[in-house]
Amino acid sequence: MLETLDARLNQAHGGELGHLDFLQVLCQDEITRRETVAFQRRLHRAKFEQQATLEEFDFTASSKLPAAQIRDLGALRWLHAGESVILFGPVGVGKTHIRWSGPSPRVR
Repeated sequence: MLETLDARLNQAHGGELGHLDFLQVLCQDEITRRETVAFQRRLHRAKFEQQATLEEFDFTASSKLPAAQIRDLGALRWLHAGESVILFGPVGVGKTHIRWSGPSPRVR
């Protein structure tokens, strides 16, 4: 929490955050930091040759790959709705690159 404490205190002093908001934001900062550290640790242990993200994915490499649909899947609405997704297609279309690689999503 020390990493973001000064910035959050400045926001509170500036009237941007009330007492409860200050505590909530500070705790959320810490939760996010811990999730990021845990994710980086898992990524390091996995020893992937390279990391691929949807933001860096080259959708122009295949005109058959529906970029809008893939980005929609990346928004994870299907997960929060309790639905499943099955990816299928010929070899070389990028199925391997379309996998969840962020912090563990929380379904509520």
